[in-house]
Amino acid sequence: MLMSQKQNLQQDKNGPEYYEKSKNMKPNPIWKRISLFQYPLISLALFIFIYVFIAFSAEPQQSEHVKARLISEVKSIQPGESFYVALWLKMDKLWHTYWKNPGDSGLPTKIEWNLPDGFVPGVVQWPYPKRFEKSGLVSFGYEGEVFLITQIEAPKAIKSGTNAKLSASVDWLVCKERCTSGHVDLVIKMPVKDKNPKINRRWASHFRETRKKLSRISSEWEVNAFINKDQILIHIDVPSEFKGELKNITFFPEQGGIINYSGSQNLKRAQDGYILEVQRSKLSTRLPARLKGVLLSPEGWGNSREKRALHIDVPLMNVN
Repeated sequence: MLMSQKQNLQQDKNGPEYYEKSKNMKPNPIWKRISLFQYPLISLALFIFIYVFIAFSAEPQQSEHVKARLISEVKSIQPGESFYVALWLKMDKLWHTYWKNPGDSGLPTKIEWNLPDGFVPGVVQWPYPKRFEKSGLVSFGYEGEVFLITQIEAPKAIKSGTNAKLSASVDWLVCKERCTSGHVDLVIKMPVKDKNPKINRRWASHFRETRKKLSRISSEWEVNAFINKDQILIHIDVPSEFKGELKNITFFPEQGGIINYSGSQNLKRAQDGYILEVQRSKLSTRLPARLKGVLLSPEGWGNSREKRALHIDVPLMNVN
């Protein structure tokens, strides 16, 4: 009997009479009052969320196989102080963009800033790259995603309470089995305030992890570079407090046309350290006076695995 009543009740709710009754039902007065009170608050909250989201990281622009956006590390600009803005590139699976020296093929990503008067951008801070090899050609770049950070100095004269519009024109080449170029114009607007800015927590981990991949000059590790007919010899002096062992060291040159990118790089023990033997490019006729680049140690330099990229800028001495 009880089951029969439940079935009848279900049938009534699905039937036309129940539908007609439901159309004529009046809303609960309490819910009506709450709705009228809440809608303005919801609208205000939504407006604030959208403003904050746009201010510190503009909506990504989609190009073929790449999403791009500008992201500020902080939520406001303080007059006369520097802050950091990153170009975020997210590539489709197995597609890659390029480092400052792309290697045998490719083009580096370029950022052209268009900033208000008095704003001064610094150089792009490049994380160490990944090595790609295809059909005998070796290139250097990034897959997945990459943060390219730029330090920007704000003028002292900028007024608190105003907004600053930061624009950048960005070009890149993205490759997989084929290559395609990309271009976007990106903008973020940031408020100017006379106080220390708050961190943009949504992207804080991206900035932190990217900085771990930046190459650093070290006072502990002394590096010298020599060149002979066939090789560039990078001599690495080991600090006395280092008790480990170097292995799997890779050199990424900033200058093009110096080394054979597909050639071997051999690390050997020396009396007071190590020597990394890097094959010269057969096309290298005029060599630079200094050797610049990144020495990458997957195990880290010293006692910290986080410090993997050592920046070098040393005289290139001929030993022929």
